Amino acid sequence: MRIESATSIGAKWWRKALRAYSRGHTTDLDQIENNELTAVESREPMPRNVADFKDHPIYALERHLRRNEVLIPNATAAGTVGAGSKGPLEKVYRRKDVRLARSGDKWYRLGREVRPNEIPVKFLPKRAKKADLFGEEEDGDGETVGTPVYMMEQTDLYKAPPVIDGRIPKNRFGNLDVYVPSMVPEGGAYVADDMAARAAFILGIDYAAALTGFQFKGRQGTAVLHGAVVAAEHEEAVRAVITGLEDQEAEVEQERRTREVLRTWRTFLMHLRVRQRIWAGVDSDEEAAAANANANEENAMDLDKGKNKGKGVSQNDDDDDDEAEVAAHQSEDSDIGGGFLVDED
Repeated sequence: MRIESATSIGAKWWRKALRAYSRGHTTDLDQIENNELTAVESREPMPRNVADFKDHPIYALERHLRRNEVLIPNATAAGTVGAGSKGPLEKVYRRKDVRLARSGDKWYRLGREVRPNEIPVKFLPKRAKKADLFGEEEDGDGETVGTPVYMMEQTDLYKAPPVIDGRIPKNRFGNLDVYVPSMVPEGGAYVADDMAARAAFILGIDYAAALTGFQFKGRQGTAVLHGAVVAAEHEEAVRAVITGLEDQEAEVEQERRTREVLRTWRTFLMHLRVRQRIWAGVDSDEEAAAANANANEENAMDLDKGKNKGKGVSQNDDDDDDEAEVAAHQSEDSDIGGGFLVDED
């Protein structure tokens, strides 16, 4: 089997699916099998139709390259293909000569930086701007050049400024970019815990909140701060304080739950005392009969609710009759002066 797609997402999924079946080390039999598969792949026949080259795992046409894909310099063609009988011949390249190109900011978020004086391999065209309320396009800045992109071979591993005398380097926002583990500065330690900044503040040491990425909702991006970067010699102390804070929060939560349970038991006991006072001096048989009567009455009410469910019109009519009856009683009460009789002279 092989991946019938050249996308990185498909290759990532394939590796993840086969991870559970891998041995962790390569045996001689595995090496022989890999060599055989490589030989079979090298003898892969070239497609004859232009449409078959799209997302082909071995061959690629320059017209099918994605927006962020480029060919390596001096890439040699593996053959040619014609688009129809009268179409011009196009060069066919191997998929291994195709590279992903990213902007400087994208490489920075992957923990790499573009070398100085590197020439971009490609300029991505700007996306079309939206029209304003009057149907006219917004005026641009006059620049016609798009975003420059670079290959991985044009970048180096990003190296953050080191920690000196316990002082953590920070950006202009007061935090530190830690998109990947390699971006942690030399002499520093990244504590991936939400309480890390609080623990460092309690200890009175210098720290920097770690900016680990951005969360996009709609068209707005929000910085995600998780954990903190401290000096390597303070890492153990920070983790100890975090453990103490977690224990303290656990104790507070346990006290809250205990109070809630005691409050529930208090209400339950109060109800029992009220019931005991009501039925004090009453025969047990009479009490049982009253309990059965209440249970039967509740069951009858539940049955009535089930029958009247979905009969909104009749229920409204009953409500109108009840309101009319209440109004009649109120008028009768008003005629007799609120229930008091007037003495005759």
